[in-house]
Amino acid sequence: MPSKKTSNIPHSVINYNDYVNKILKAEFEYCKTHLVYWANNYCVIEDKDSPEIIIPFRGWDAQNQTLLDFERFRLNLILKARQMGITWIALYFCTHDLIFNLGHTVVALSKTEDDAKELVRRMSVILDNMPEILQGGGLIWRATSTSVIITDGEGKLISTFKAFPASPAAGRSFTGNILLLDEWAFQEYAEEIWTSAYPTINRPTGGKVIGLSTIKKGTLFENLWVEDNAFHKIFLSVFSDPRRTQEWYESTARDLGVKVKQEYPRTAEEALSNLGGSYFNEFDYNLHTCEPFKIPEDWSIYNTMDYGLDMFAHYKVAIDNEKNVYVFHEIYESGLIISDAAARVKVAELVENEDGTVDEWYKPRVRLAPPDLWNRNQESGKSKALVFYENGLELTKSNNDRSAGWLQVKELMKILTAPDGSKYSKFKIFRTCPNLIRTLPQIQIDEKNPDDCAKEPHELTHAPDALRYFAIYWTQPPESKQSRKVKYRPDQLEDYYNARSEEERQLIIKRYGEPEL
Repeated sequence: MPSKKTSNIPHSVINYNDYVNKILKAEFEYCKTHLVYWANNYCVIEDKDSPEIIIPFRGWDAQNQTLLDFERFRLNLILKARQMGITWIALYFCTHDLIFNLGHTVVALSKTEDDAKELVRRMSVILDNMPEILQGGGLIWRATSTSVIITDGEGKLISTFKAFPASPAAGRSFTGNILLLDEWAFQEYAEEIWTSAYPTINRPTGGKVIGLSTIKKGTLFENLWVEDNAFHKIFLSVFSDPRRTQEWYESTARDLGVKVKQEYPRTAEEALSNLGGSYFNEFDYNLHTCEPFKIPEDWSIYNTMDYGLDMFAHYKVAIDNEKNVYVFHEIYESGLIISDAAARVKVAELVENEDGTVDEWYKPRVRLAPPDLWNRNQESGKSKALVFYENGLELTKSNNDRSAGWLQVKELMKILTAPDGSKYSKFKIFRTCPNLIRTLPQIQIDEKNPDDCAKEPHELTHAPDALRYFAIYWTQPPESKQSRKVKYRPDQLEDYYNARSEEERQLIIKRYGEPEL
């Protein structure tokens, strides 16, 4: 006998509902192993030029192939032209994984909190427009501003999508099945995040990475693209979108100028080219670097540094009798307090002889540092320069004129022509100084000031800044302050009168000149 609940429902309706449910379940099982079919039949995309805005997704060949690559390869790196819909493609793959592998977790990192929330909004749009698949799997979902949860009907199995803004600690806060890095080249702290996150993904049993971006020079993303590593690299050119014609490209090139190669590259090589934006485009590895050799005793030695807890960049520079300049020693280390930094420098001022004895051959004429090291700490009343002095290193203040300093670096790097027509430079860097060699060609022109270089990514600035302090001091040494009286500022007078010893007072006189009292 039929139950009370169904006694008044025609058998034809009951059979029809069963039939529909069987079809939905069969379709669910088919979609589980047919990713491209699922995406092209159940996913949607936003098209701002369409009256409906949200339209069915119909993948181009390049988009469909990218989905298959995500499925096949564990580590994926995507270099792309603008407006390729690849963020949507990555979200389709992540959504498919969460739906058909309940219990999985996807972690997405974006440039900002708003960008992270945008990823969650897009995934919500995708899920909101596939009721048939969700019904076929007996699934329900809900979203907050920063996460999406997908569960079975009983809530026993839970898949989670979490989106975060990029931060130094982001990489240590999760263990996921997929790590999605959106616009990776433009994320702050990319190095720290990758160092922390990779071990959580690098499991023998699984873990995928999808890193996608347009290009930005001097970034971790660029380094991973050009290096030989385990990433499967996918390049999506401007013409991956079949609607983009040569006529459209030429019109775009007229509007953007040289930037078209960055925003709409036709080849990976074009995307990775300097685009005319490298500040030191004269840098030539063959001309400006050399194998190390022992510095002769009679050469002039200078030390130059850029100090901060984020990075201590210190270089020793030798000048021979013909005014050839050699950068021959590098310290490039983060997290050093001043006493530790000073200890590293002291070791660098020694040289070991063949008989095992140690001499101070590499003791410099001056140790150059930026003027901000003489700013007094409000709590201790001491400047960083004074703390260096207390740890055995007397510093000399260099000039911080950025435009003039960079010009002098360019003068150092000038490429000359020998009588036989060969090219050479009087400036060379020992190949044992990898960070200076790495950062000089990568640092870009400041978009707002062509006489200056870009201050971001900040990691690229430390080594070139240290070289700049040397270049401007060596070519424009300050006049002696010992032969004239100097009108001290109030803070300088306070330092002079409050000196704790005559030695400290003489150090102040040496630095600023004899005060007018």
